[in-house]
Amino acid sequence: MGNRARLWDPKRSKLAAAIMKGMDIMPIRANSNVLYLGASTGTTVSYISDICINGRIFAVEVSFESFYKLLSLAEKRKNIIPILEDANIPERYSFYVEKPDLIYQDIAQRNQVQIFNSNADKFQEVKKAILIIKTRSISSRLNQKDILSDALSGLKDFSVVRQYNLSPYDQANYLVYLER
Repeated sequence: MGNRARLWDPKRSKLAAAIMKGMDIMPIRANSNVLYLGASTGTTVSYISDICINGRIFAVEVSFESFYKLLSLAEKRKNIIPILEDANIPERYSFYVEKPDLIYQDIAQRNQVQIFNSNADKFQEVKKAILIIKTRSISSRLNQKDILSDALSGLKDFSVVRQYNLSPYDQANYLVYLER
């Protein structure tokens, strides 16, 4: 944070991969409050932390092993609020999250669209979102484009503004920028 610069690795961050693939809209700002679902160990969370110097990242992670590393990151970066919870149940953590501007979701579960919809319903003030669609987590047998199409048609209250195939950095994954 501050005046230092560092390289973002597109093989470790889907947001970095999308930027390498030509992402031309960056909805995350210096004062953004981001609800990050599926924070894992915090690589992309740390990149977003570099941007949100006056905002906060509410980083939700269910795995204790990943959360432990995320907690260590949050000790160094005061704009990261780690939350050990299941993103399927936003009622369990909604009281920790103060007025998010954006939802960023990167969850490898079959019901990833339902998780997004339930969080979007809970946080009605959110007008923008970045959703990572992990097609192989939804189905390993169906065509990627069909899975993506079905997933996008299942979104409630949001429209697709841009979508990026993250190959060759990340196989069978798409970053989708959405607005209400």
